[in-house]
Amino acid sequence: MIETHVVNALLRPDLKDEVFFKVLTFINGLVAPSFLFCAGFALAIIFQRKWEDYMSLRKPLWRYLYRLLFIIVVGYSLHLPFFSLTRLRSITDDRLWISFYQVDTLQTIAVTLILLVLLAIVIRRRNYFIGAAIFIAMGLIFTAPVVRDMDYSVSAVWLRSFLTTQFKSQFPLFPWSAFLIGGTIFGYWFLAAKETGSQKKYIKNVTYLAVAAIIISLVAELQPITFYPNHNFWRASPEFFFVRFGLVLLFMVLLWWYEQKRKVRAISVFTLFGRESLLVYVVHLLIVYGYTYEWSFVRYFGPTLNYFSSFVLFIGLIAGMYLMAFVWDRLKVWNMKAAKIVEVVVLSAIVLMFLLKTT
Repeated sequence: MIETHVVNALLRPDLKDEVFFKVLTFINGLVAPSFLFCAGFALAIIFQRKWEDYMSLRKPLWRYLYRLLFIIVVGYSLHLPFFSLTRLRSITDDRLWISFYQVDTLQTIAVTLILLVLLAIVIRRRNYFIGAAIFIAMGLIFTAPVVRDMDYSVSAVWLRSFLTTQFKSQFPLFPWSAFLIGGTIFGYWFLAAKETGSQKKYIKNVTYLAVAAIIISLVAELQPITFYPNHNFWRASPEFFFVRFGLVLLFMVLLWWYEQKRKVRAISVFTLFGRESLLVYVVHLLIVYGYTYEWSFVRYFGPTLNYFSSFVLFIGLIAGMYLMAFVWDRLKVWNMKAAKIVEVVVLSAIVLMFLLKTT
């Protein structure tokens, strides 16, 4: 994810016309599906541990929903036209708000997770919930080409960004939520296999399923007929979805084998970035793009770098993010109360800056 953002933002335009960049773009295009898949897989783990608490509407449910609402707030705050309440109140051009309402991965993750939790509470039985999740995911996948091409010019400005890419949104719910729902489904099946000691059989079946999904999708794309007007393989087509989803499943399989062979430690790069994913995601975006802040890679370098310079910055940023995540993680392990105080102080300072800043 960090490499994708750094290279896309800083690479010279002429280099983006080369075949290598197009191949790299396809590979990088698997980052967001994987990120969403992992978020859905995490929900499966949470459901395994706290299903009864959620079904009984106990405190863990409300704490989880609060976190998701916080993620939505963070997602929108990254796209404020100005990091100043005074300047926001003086905006007269409504076009400046289009970027603010765009939907990125944080909004898609949080909204989809909220809807899945509500669905589980309504259905209450795990097997029925998984069945409903499969049905919804398929609906999102196969209706995406139609839904995203509809006219939303008269729709609510906040709603239309969840449905189409026409208003700067990169990750509308159709079909991106299906990657997350898929993570929940396959996470549920994985945990069920783990309980019965049949993980290897499950991994083998997932491998076959992933390969089949990729092959069938590519064969379907080569057929001379299509059910969708203005069909484009690269724009939300079911074929493209299943190719990417199949590759995500294969990555999951490879990581499972890696974990079995290497016995991943609790403080490994994988687990550390996983635990601190929100912090790393937000901070690295601010460093790369800046958004409403003054300094960033984009403002300092611009799209002027070659591959070597871009990858040097990427490695440096990865190292910085790892150090930040490590220190924050260790602080929470050492003294959670102190970590909470730091969290409150930092968030309060950000809010005060937003309220008091006038320029």
